[in-house]
Amino acid sequence: MSSLLIERPLPHGGRLVERVIEDKRVARKIWKSCNAVYEIKPTLHYETGVPVRNVYREIMSICYGFFSPVEGSMKQAEVERVLKERRLLNEWIFPYPLIFDISKDDLNKLGVEVGDRLGLTLKGKPFAILDIEEIYEIDPEELAYKTFGDPETNPEVVQQKFDKKHPGWVIYRSHQPYVLAGKYTIINPPKLKPPFDRFWFPPRKSREEFEKRGWRTVINHQTRNVPHVGHEFLMKCAAFTGDVEPCHGILVNAVIGVKRRGDYPDEAIVEAHEAVNKYGYIKPERHLVSIVLWDMRYGNPLESLLHGIIRQNMGCTHHMFGRDHAAVGEYYDKFATQILWTKGIPSFGFPAPPTDVPYGLKIRPQNMREFSYCPTCKEMAYSETCGHKREKLSGSFLRGMVAEGVQPPSIIMRPEVYKVVVKWWKHFGYPFCNEKYVINKEKELEVDLEDL
Repeated sequence: MSSLLIERPLPHGGRLVERVIEDKRVARKIWKSCNAVYEIKPTLHYETGVPVRNVYREIMSICYGFFSPVEGSMKQAEVERVLKERRLLNEWIFPYPLIFDISKDDLNKLGVEVGDRLGLTLKGKPFAILDIEEIYEIDPEELAYKTFGDPETNPEVVQQKFDKKHPGWVIYRSHQPYVLAGKYTIINPPKLKPPFDRFWFPPRKSREEFEKRGWRTVINHQTRNVPHVGHEFLMKCAAFTGDVEPCHGILVNAVIGVKRRGDYPDEAIVEAHEAVNKYGYIKPERHLVSIVLWDMRYGNPLESLLHGIIRQNMGCTHHMFGRDHAAVGEYYDKFATQILWTKGIPSFGFPAPPTDVPYGLKIRPQNMREFSYCPTCKEMAYSETCGHKREKLSGSFLRGMVAEGVQPPSIIMRPEVYKVVVKWWKHFGYPFCNEKYVINKEKELEVDLEDL
């Protein structure tokens, strides 16, 4: 085989974490061994009481291998190392602390201690277990600040101090003060509800799907938005990377979870991306839409690191990164993610890019600038190629048009994509995420469970 050919990378950490029990007889036996049972609750905003996160999504993504090599709620020493060096205790790089937090009252009611097995219910039904290895206390506000960095400690990329206007900071600030650390195991696998069920490709399944399709090289497109034509051209052009030929496949991996107000509903996001291949704008043989369950932290370079881990675990060889990747506001440099993947960010524990440090990543970054419409070329043009004055595509501008009921021109948004937006607008009564959508979403969730 030619030395120029790129092979599918191993999962981060060398193997996929899979902690899901399918056999109901085994599951019932495990459930009976639990010392106590706890109903999973959404994390509520520390001031407003509106849901901002649900730990069930982290349990799903850990147990199905999206976050390999993480296996559960992190111990205190691991959290401290992640915050200081962005590494797990087993040396592999990882950007965020992932913990099962609980209030003092709930902890006292449960009466659990180290060595106990805690049963976790979801929507009133058995879901998973947590084998408790450590119980410790945290300061949520301190955790929030340390998670994202600050201008003094991380001057390369952090531009302003984080506060309650940042949705990721709010998630950690809203954590409860006690942590139960230990490994999770799902003992009653939930069923994804429509439309999410047809986009559920956890890492083992996605790798099998790539093999089935003959995709040796796959580039990922991270999204929390419905696609405009600029996104479409970003995917098409970024896919020309690869090795001796362009990437065989384009994986769209949509983040499903609590979003900030003004983002599109998750249902519209996945079906709008599906419309891109359904109506031939990108061949369905080369384009696959999938999801990952995660309440976005909007951590720009840190979020990009998690995205690289998720997509490497799914079997991707390449990952495209654009300006303001997974960002909100002016907290980070607009190109912080690209700085991380080309130079590294020493203050975050990366003296070199994540691909060039020990126990780092194997997925290859494709750093892209912007696509926008050029009236002179009369087509979508790349900012680093076209020499004309172009019409910049702003997501907020497009959302403004949609909010006014104005269909964007087809050179900016495909009509079939807009129809999907309208479909879900009619369904929910509003085109974008708002408080009502978030509250209902956390009540209904993306899954249903059967009796055990």
